[in-house]
Amino acid sequence: MRTQNFLPFVFSFLWINLASCQQTQKNNPKINKDSFSVVKIPKSQLQFFSTTPPVLFWSRVITTSKDSCIVVHKDTRRILKTIGSDCLDTLVKYNKLDSLADWYRNQYNYDSVQVIKFVRGKKDFFDFSKVGILVDNAKKIFELYNVNPIYAQFILLIESPNNPKASSSSGAVGHYQLMPFVAKKYKLVVSKARDDRHDFDKSSMAAAKLLRDYCIPNARNISISIGLSPDENALWFQLLVMHVYNAGAGNVRKAVLFIGHCSDGNELILTLWKTHVGAFGNSSQNYSQLALASYINYMQWMQ
Repeated sequence: MRTQNFLPFVFSFLWINLASCQQTQKNNPKINKDSFSVVKIPKSQLQFFSTTPPVLFWSRVITTSKDSCIVVHKDTRRILKTIGSDCLDTLVKYNKLDSLADWYRNQYNYDSVQVIKFVRGKKDFFDFSKVGILVDNAKKIFELYNVNPIYAQFILLIESPNNPKASSSSGAVGHYQLMPFVAKKYKLVVSKARDDRHDFDKSSMAAAKLLRDYCIPNARNISISIGLSPDENALWFQLLVMHVYNAGAGNVRKAVLFIGHCSDGNELILTLWKTHVGAFGNSSQNYSQLALASYINYMQWMQ
């Protein structure tokens, strides 16, 4: 059996070389956080989601350095182990990653169709020291347009927290990862010579207007379509708005209508995390999970 033949190889990397498989701890310089702002989520609402396996998984990813890799069961987000990235790289080099996945399936009694993922830590990406100082500025702009600043905080924490000039393969750019047509709709200049999406105040204005004019109204209508009463102060509704911001109203609507009736908004969000319909896939499911995990870790970092 392939897995049995590979077992000594697995042990040599996972058990003998433990020192190389542990997350490296670094002493970070002390940062003055007095000027950093936080838009708080009521604990009573956060508690429902904070201990779910997907949020716990992403919290681990956010706090794990790129030197380590998290082994996780894809569907349940159950964390199986943390191994060293050097171990993972060697396994990939020798085309043994499938065998390692088989080994974990055997160890945890998963059948052969269950997917085991290996996810590198992203602590370097989630650099809260670069985000915290921006939240207060964004808060003022969002409030100017009567938009809850919790959305600004979510977006700033998860989109490009360590690189405000980041651009995606789809053409989204800046702190809020705005697409060109969205930026132009709100009078931002997007050209080879100038891109206002790199201007924090202008991109904050555009993101606030997008949420006000498009995301929140569509989330409200989507909620009503399955018999839920929209509550803009409820965390579940805010997470639904984030899904619209990320995936677009049409894709979220298809996913929600596929789900159908839910007893409440919390159930809707949990079910969305497991729903794949059309273009609403894995990255769409992850978006509000990341929003919650990044907020939880941001709060812990602030302390």
